[in-house]
Amino acid sequence: MVAQTITRYGFFMKLRHENPPVRSVNAWVDAVYVLTVKSSFRIDHIQAELAKNGIAFTFMLDHDAAELDSTAIDRVFGPSCLKRAHQSLVMKNIQVWKDSVTRGYRRVLVFEDDAVLSKGFAAGFDAAMKAAEELPPGWMVFLGGLDTKVPDSYFMSKGPLVELPIPTAEACVYDLLAMQRRLKWLDGNPVTLSADHLMCQIDAATGTPQYWLRHPVVEQGSVTGIFDSLLDGSRQKHSRTYNILRNRWNIFRRRQLREWIVCIKSVFA
Repeated sequence: MVAQTITRYGFFMKLRHENPPVRSVNAWVDAVYVLTVKSSFRIDHIQAELAKNGIAFTFMLDHDAAELDSTAIDRVFGPSCLKRAHQSLVMKNIQVWKDSVTRGYRRVLVFEDDAVLSKGFAAGFDAAMKAAEELPPGWMVFLGGLDTKVPDSYFMSKGPLVELPIPTAEACVYDLLAMQRRLKWLDGNPVTLSADHLMCQIDAATGTPQYWLRHPVVEQGSVTGIFDSLLDGSRQKHSRTYNILRNRWNIFRRRQLREWIVCIKSVFA
């Protein structure tokens, strides 16, 4: 009986060693920010999403579109076709970087207010941050992109991180050096792009690699159809039902179907 007990104990200790506990989201980052508007109807949604995952966070409420004046806009932006709402989102992101650098945060997690977290968010985030720990300083990790086109190499990667420029910015993690580089770039360059494209522009110019998760853990509610889009002109042209169906179809053809095809091609290559 004693020997049997010891054997069982050793078995469970082995399982525990092979599957270490998942660290909480807040244990991995120094701060979590949510970009939203003071009057947004999405506030209840994002509070519920983060509460389900036990995530403590801070709303970034500065620089709402209605509060931006021409002086603030001229100080940051160059001539462009950006709407005031896009400029507001850029300013909110910049404020997060400034606040984080001032406080000396090592890394921060930033959500947009329509983010929808998957059931496996905690485990996926934990794996991503463990991989990020091995990266040289100066990086960004993108947590979304489930319905976005990706190259064949994405499906062949073992993950959990795949180096690839971001398409959107519904949920991202940056380290301190990445944010410092962005602020330095902004000191000498006017902004002419929306927030996601701006981050791609700056990170490419400053040598900051961007990574995706091999298995995304966040979607956009305005893409999945939970909300009507406030910024995307293409989705605004269609009904919510159309956008829901298009999203499901894009996920199937761009991910599930593509992965099958890539795997089959690799077998016969």
